[in-house]
Amino acid sequence: MAYMAPDLNFFSAALANDGLMDLVTVDGDISPLKSIALQLSVESGHFFDSPLVSYRKISAYRIIPRENSPKGYISIDGESFPWEPFQAEIHHGLGLTLSKKGGYEAPGPLNWDTVTTSERLHA
Repeated sequence: MAYMAPDLNFFSAALANDGLMDLVTVDGDISPLKSIALQLSVESGHFFDSPLVSYRKISAYRIIPRENSPKGYISIDGESFPWEPFQAEIHHGLGLTLSKKGGYEAPGPLNWDTVTTSERLHA
């Protein structure tokens, strides 16, 4: 879904029916001040302009904790998961999304509608 709140279009390239997840990553070693500035840039629509942010369309992901690291905490959507490999993948067409306005899609980034799903995967 594109929106994390009614007026916050966070995932501007998200489409409910493209069979892909939208993955946003930020290096974990940035300073606290840069992290705060990034979070504040979401509301103004400049979050993805930062060179610290990487946005990808993906079909699956796997998190593998480092073997030599001490036990830690993995949280996915606020739920605690064991400190072990975790995988998520898309099963296209397995679910249904209902909307009052016909969809959860946002207009997307400039010229996003001219890029095919195949091209999005390899961007």
